[in-house]
Amino acid sequence: MARRMADPQYRRLAESRLDELQILPVNDLATRLQRGRQPDEWPPYVSAEHDLEKARIITLIPRPEPRPRLKVGSGMFSFEDDHPSAERMSQVFDAVGLEARHVMPWHAYPWRDAGRHTHEQLDAGAKPLIELIGLLPRVRAIVAHGEESMYVAGRLYSPDVARTLLRDRGIHVFAARSTSPSAWSLDEAATASALRTMREVYRIAMVQARLKPREEERRSRRR
Repeated sequence: MARRMADPQYRRLAESRLDELQILPVNDLATRLQRGRQPDEWPPYVSAEHDLEKARIITLIPRPEPRPRLKVGSGMFSFEDDHPSAERMSQVFDAVGLEARHVMPWHAYPWRDAGRHTHEQLDAGAKPLIELIGLLPRVRAIVAHGEESMYVAGRLYSPDVARTLLRDRGIHVFAARSTSPSAWSLDEAATASALRTMREVYRIAMVQARLKPREEERRSRRR
C-alpha cells in the first residue's frame, strides 16, 4: 500500500515510533548530523517500518524532499509518504516482493540543499553513509539512484575514504534510475520500460543480499 502518510492517524503513529529500537541508532545518526547546521538542513528521520538488524539493501537517493510545510509531507524518510516518488518506489518494492524491514533508505547528501550538489558536498555525504553501513550488519547491496548517489557510493571504493569497506563486507553497488520527478517525465511506454528496468535492478540486488525476489508477472497473449 502506498501514500499511507496521507492519513493523519497513520502519520502520528509513525512519528510516535521513531525511537523504537530497530531504528533508533539510525535516527540518532540523523540527529547528530543536524548539529551545527541551519534549522532547515536537518536530515529526515527514518520511519520504524525499516529495521537496522534485518536490512539487507540500502536504497540511496540523492537528497531529502523539501521540508514539509503545514500538512504536506511527513518529514520522515518513508516509502509510504504522500508524494509520487515514494509511491513509485513502494510499487517497485511490492512488485519484487521486497519488504520494508529488509531495506534501509538513506540520502547521498542527507542535508537539504537546492540545486545540483557539488563534489565537495557529495564527498561530505560519504562519511555518514559509512556510519550508516556500520549500523547495518546484514547489508550486502546498495542501490544508488541517479548520478549523485552513484558518486557517493563510488567514494566507498576510495582508499582515502573507506579503505576496503565494501570488499570486506561483501557489499555490491547497483545503479538505478533517479527517483526525482524530472527523471520520470516520460511517455507511457518509456515509463513502463524504466519501471521494468528498476524492478530488475532490485531483483538482482535482492539475490546479492540473499533474499528471494518475486518474479515479473507475464501476461498471457491471446492468439
